[in-house]
This record gives sequence, structure tokens and C-alpha cells, in this order.
Amino acid sequence: MTVFWIVVALFLLGALLVMLPPLLRGAPMAEVDSHGANLAAHRDQLREAERDLADDLITPERFAQTRAEIEHRVLEDTSVVGTGPPVTRPALRSAIALALLIPLGSVLTYLALGRPDAAVPQLSRTSAAVATAAGTAGRHNVTPEQIEKMISALAERLKSEPNNAEGWLMLGRSYTALGRYRDAAIALRRVNDIAPGDAGLIADLADIVGMAQNKRLAGEPARLVQQALDIDPRHAKTLALAGSVAFEAKDYAAARGYWERLAAVLAPDSPMLPSVRVNIARATSLEGGNKVVGRAAPTSTAAPRAARLTGSVELSPVLAHRVAAGDTLFVFARAAEGPRMPLAILRASASLPFAFTLDDSMAMSPQLKLSSFSHVVVGARVSRSGNATPQPGDLIGQSTALSPGAPNVRVLIDQVQP
Repeated sequence: MTVFWIVVALFLLGALLVMLPPLLRGAPMAEVDSHGANLAAHRDQLREAERDLADDLITPERFAQTRAEIEHRVLEDTSVVGTGPPVTRPALRSAIALALLIPLGSVLTYLALGRPDAAVPQLSRTSAAVATAAGTAGRHNVTPEQIEKMISALAERLKSEPNNAEGWLMLGRSYTALGRYRDAAIALRRVNDIAPGDAGLIADLADIVGMAQNKRLAGEPARLVQQALDIDPRHAKTLALAGSVAFEAKDYAAARGYWERLAAVLAPDSPMLPSVRVNIARATSLEGGNKVVGRAAPTSTAAPRAARLTGSVELSPVLAHRVAAGDTLFVFARAAEGPRMPLAILRASASLPFAFTLDDSMAMSPQLKLSSFSHVVVGARVSRSGNATPQPGDLIGQSTALSPGAPNVRVLIDQVQP
């Protein structure tokens, strides 16, 4: 922050050095030029009077009177120049005024319209935001103890504003900055309850829960990552975390697949791209010598077998009244053991019963196909909103575990999403 204001002062000083010297030098010259112009005018008037006298346009008495008036004005001009105030005084006053007004006006305009907080370190900006949210704004140079007090004040305030999503989000970010990951996770869960369906928020929550459990992503973080993927399969942080989840589970092929998808969505100049490529290379090098539970081990260099599931989705009569025109049906296959990302998925109008076919061409990732797994389950969901993410009130059903290629698969929708 200090460096910023030093730079500002140097710029203002440079501007004054350019503007003030010409102003101070120009005032005396202007005064001399004005005096000379007056004398020249008086001489012209005298010569004109002399011509008028020679041409008998005026009498000698009138000429003498005019000459006396001109001489009197010359004497007055000379006395003003000799006895008046220094000619530099008006310029000096202007210079002083500019020297004060330019810096003062510039600084006040910046404070009113600019972003002074942009030059403050991140932790200071966080504390200022917490102070605002907690209702204690106006304090500067806060200590860590004061930050803790402001966060406590914000947490106390949220007890009376339980649906303030922005406040809970700020509280979660503040806890994260302090390394209080469990508290941060509680705050972000509250945000997700208030405003569900944000892939970025869910990915952040998965990351923080993982930090809270010693940087391990198994369990709740992995489930959260899958939720975020269901909402936005191209979300960069979610794909990065999904690759880490798979890598942690030693499913190196799946990890490589997620990271390759991440590399595809990143900009060519993204600073993340080099590290993503390193991760892809590492997963590729480990992939060949590991067998993942639930995944068929490669037995030869021949092309993998094609996989195809056919069957029908039926609706329990008990739930028939809950399906309306315009509802959407999702039919998908997932690994019985392994990643929860769909291996194949289709979307159709919820006209039941529905005959379906799922195959490798419907895969969401080239590395995650029906033909890659020995056992899968087929699920179906009727959605009123048409959202790819399960919502409370959706109608759901799932088959038992079966082998890809099994014919006449029957999926009965007989449950309601809680």
C-alpha cells in the first residue's frame, strides 16, 4: 500500500513540475508586453493627431489639448508600472492554488471513484469484508485477534439471519483463510442448503471437507465431487478434484480421463495446464500395472468388446399419478463398484413404459465406457424440472448389478427422491 502512494506522489510531482514553471515565467513577460503595447498605442494616437493638424482637420488648440491628454496617459501608465505590486504575484497565487488543488482533487477523486482496497493484501481485504458483513466496518490495521472477533460477530449475526447466503459464504471463506476447515465446511453446507445446484460451491465444499480430513477425498468429498459433475460436467475445479479422487483410489485410468477432460476445457495459456499435463503423464505411467476393483483387466492388445444394454423402464402404479406431461426421463448406467459418473446416459420424454438401449457411444468420457467394467447397474429417474441433478421429489428406480450386454433389463421406478 505504501509503495502505491509513493508512486502516486511521484506522478503528481511530475505533473506539477510540468505545469508550474511556465506559469511562473509567463506572468512577468505578459505584463511587459502589455506595457509596450500601451506605449505603441499612444504613439499612434499622437501621430494621427499630427496628420490631422497638417491636413487642417483640427485646430492647433485642439491638437495641443490632444497631445496633453496623450502625455498624461503615458505618465499614468509609467507610474503604475513603477509603483504597483510585483507582476509575478497573480501568477504566484495561481501556482499555489494549482499546487494544492491538483494533488488534493486527484486523491479525493480516487478515493471516491477508485478501488483503494485493490492495493491492500488479500487478508486485509478479507478482514474488511468480514467487518462489513459483521456490522463493524470502519476499523483499519486490524490484528489477528480483531479478525477473530469480527468473524465471531458475523457468526453471531447469522444466527438471526439464517437465510443470508452471502453472509454464510463470507463466513466460510473467512474460516478457510484461517485454516478452520471444519467450521468452513459447516458454513458452506449452509450456503448449499439455501441455494443448491451451484457446481462451483459444491466443488469448494468438497475441497474443504477433504482438507478437514487430512487432505483425503474418499467418502463425503468424493460424493460431493460427483454431485458437482452431475450439475456441470465441464467445471474445471470439479474435473480436477474428480481426477484426484480417482487417483487416490488408484483408478489411474479414470484419473487420466478426468484430467484429459480438464485439459480440454482450459484455455491454452492457463497456468494450470502444465501441472495438469504432468498429472496426466503420471496417471498414464501408473495405469498399465494396476487393476482396479470392478474394472475388467486388459487381457490382450485386441480392441475392447462392444457393450450394449437393452431393456425397459416401467413405473409403479402407486406413483403413476405423479408423472405429468412434459416431465423428463433419464436412463443411465453406472459401474457397480467404482466411479459414480454415468458410463452411458440418455434423455427422453417421460412416456412410460419406455424401451431403451445403452451402449459405448453414449459415454460421457472415452475412458469410462460400459465395455470397461465387468458389472454395472442401470438407473432411471423422472424429473419435473428436467435438471440433470437429482432433485427432491424426483421419481427413481434402479436395477440389480448385471454384466454389460445383458438383454431384457427391467428397471422399475418405485421410489421418490428424498
